[in-house]
Amino acid sequence: MKKKYLIGVISLIFLISIILTFYLEKNDNKTGIISLAFDDGYLTQYEIAYPLMEEYGFNGTAYILAGKDTFESRELISFEQAKEMQNNGWEIGSHSVNHPCFTEINSSKMEMEIKDSKNILSSNDLNISSFAYPSGCNNEVSKEIVQRYYDSARPLEWGYNNLISIKRYFLSSKWVNKDDSLEELCSWVNHAKENNLWLILTFHYVGGSTPRHYDYPKDNFEEILNCINSSGIKVKTVKEVIDSYGTKD
Repeated sequence: MKKKYLIGVISLIFLISIILTFYLEKNDNKTGIISLAFDDGYLTQYEIAYPLMEEYGFNGTAYILAGKDTFESRELISFEQAKEMQNNGWEIGSHSVNHPCFTEINSSKMEMEIKDSKNILSSNDLNISSFAYPSGCNNEVSKEIVQRYYDSARPLEWGYNNLISIKRYFLSSKWVNKDDSLEELCSWVNHAKENNLWLILTFHYVGGSTPRHYDYPKDNFEEILNCINSSGIKVKTVKEVIDSYGTKD
């Protein structure tokens, strides 16, 4: 009798643990995810965005150019600076060697930009698995080449990503420009959280006294970080999300 009672108790405890685990995992997955992405590798991403995000414990994904020290007359992050960011939890991705539009070059040049950028970055002790198309330019040829060298790719496809069915080689994102209000950006964050979606929020140049279209003021950047922190949404690098949720296309 005692033996049967003990077996029953153990079975009940086991069943409760399964239900509790399922509930916690389900509840955990209902917070949505945001990835803070940075294209081109501008130096202000290291000097401004990186330390500000560190205050919140946030890590980002910086897609950098492998063959340039400057871009659009602005200084870029060095490999040493990128390595420091990586060692502190950031992901470094590739944004090609020279930033060409892939729909305007032939397949051999395209492969050079895609393959060589990873090789150059990897030779500088950077762990590269994510790619962002320069200016979003892509086609079927570039997609086929990228899949040989990377685990994910991001063109310019506006929107959110469904965590149940991530298109890892055609990731959606929302990119920020100087005219975007804090209210609008916060609404994107809250929508992702409430609907269990993955938002990749993409920045370019952070700061600057004479902002260009895709620049974002430092004060506004600080405010959006506070909004993200207050929302309770998870903050992960692109690689972290792909490793956890991504399936091969």
